[in-house]
Amino acid sequence: MKNFIFFAAILLSSISTACGQIGSNSYKETATGLKYKFYKQNVELNKPDLGDILTVSMMYYINDSLLFDGKAIGRPMQFPLIEPTFQGDFYEGLAMMAIGDSASFICQADSVFFRIFRVKALPEFVKPGSLMRFEIGMEKFLSPEAYEAERMAEMQEQVDESNARLAQYISENNIKAEPQASGLYYVETLKGSGKKPHDGQRVKVHYKGTLLDGTKFDASYDRNQPFEFVLGMGQVIKGWDEGIALMQEGGKATLILPFNLAYGERATGTIPPFSPLVFEVELIEIIK
Repeated sequence: MKNFIFFAAILLSSISTACGQIGSNSYKETATGLKYKFYKQNVELNKPDLGDILTVSMMYYINDSLLFDGKAIGRPMQFPLIEPTFQGDFYEGLAMMAIGDSASFICQADSVFFRIFRVKALPEFVKPGSLMRFEIGMEKFLSPEAYEAERMAEMQEQVDESNARLAQYISENNIKAEPQASGLYYVETLKGSGKKPHDGQRVKVHYKGTLLDGTKFDASYDRNQPFEFVLGMGQVIKGWDEGIALMQEGGKATLILPFNLAYGERATGTIPPFSPLVFEVELIEIIK
C-alpha cells in the first residue's frame, strides 16, 4: 500500500489535464463491477494467495491520460496482495493473475484515490464518473517467507561482493595494518603530539572521502572548513566514531571502512549501496 501512496504523490505533482474517455466495451466484468481484459492468461497456473509479495510491471491512466509508468522508477513494483478495499478494486484482478499474465483493469477513479491512494480530497482532474485503467504484467509472486529468504540471499551476495572488493583493495595497495575487531583498517600517516579524544568530546577534523577506485565524493579541504562533531554520539558513521578515537590531536590517518561501518546498504548521494570507503583524516583539535 505504501507503494501506491508514493506513486500517487508522483502523479499528483506531474499530472497534465486529462482528456477523452476509457472505452470498456471489450472488457468482461466481475460480480463486484471490476472490468477486466487479459492480453495473456495462463489459466492452469497457480494464482497468488493473500499476503503474497507481488512483483509487477504497471502503468495506469485516468480516462486516456497516462498518470504513471513503472518504467520511470527503473525497477518492478513490489507490494503484498491484500483484500480488495472497495467493490471493483483492481486488487481483485491481481488475485486472478498467474506468473506471465498481462491484463487491463478498469476501476472507478474516486474509489482508487480515496481507498488506495488515501487522499482526503480528490484532485481537480478527477471528475465524477472518471475511470482509471491499470495495465499490469505479473512477473512473479512469492510467499512472505520465500520473499524474505530471496531478499536475504540477494543481500548476502552484495555483502560478499563488497567484502571481496575491500580485500582486493587491501592486497593491491599493500596495506600492512591489521583490521580492528570491527573490520576497520586504521593506517596512521602522521603521529599526533596531543591527547586522544574521548566519547562526548567535540572534535575538529579535516578529511577527504573516496570510493575504493579513488573517486572523491566529499572533502572538507575543498571548502577550507574543518568539520566538527561530538565523538561517540552517533553523529557520524560508525567508522568515524571508532577511527577518530584512535588518533591523537594533531595526527593524520587513513581510515579504510567496510560498508557496514560506512553507509551500509543504502545509497547516499554519489555513494552506491554496500560501498567500502577510504577517508584521509586529520584530527586538528579536541575542543574542550
